[in-house]
Amino acid sequence: RVVDQEEADGRFATPDAKAANHKGRTFFADMHRKELKDDDQWMAKQVYLNVGNFLLGVAAMGLDAVPIEGIDFAILDEEFDLKAQGYTSLVVVPVGHHSVEDFNATLPKSRLPQSTTITEI
Repeated sequence: RVVDQEEADGRFATPDAKAANHKGRTFFADMHRKELKDDDQWMAKQVYLNVGNFLLGVAAMGLDAVPIEGIDFAILDEEFDLKAQGYTSLVVVPVGHHSVEDFNATLPKSRLPQSTTITEI
């Protein structure tokens, strides 16, 4: 489905390019599904990579967003009938504008120094 949409969007110069792209994706998916048998964990990591890009995108649009875990995903899955569609929820990302009364929005950010969080090798 994804590769067909990419073809419709003009992402492949030739049918061979489309086939090679599909082959590469299938290789990694099958490796996790059949060999490593960690496809659930691998797919969750893929979701989080996309959540990071999503957060950057909405921030560029001037919107606020925050990823949330720790909710009852079973209830969420049931509410949207996700299991019947072959899906399960992993994260929730509310998007919108913060309140003008949100004191935290105007405070400076606080981060640990890079020297304590990044190791250069």
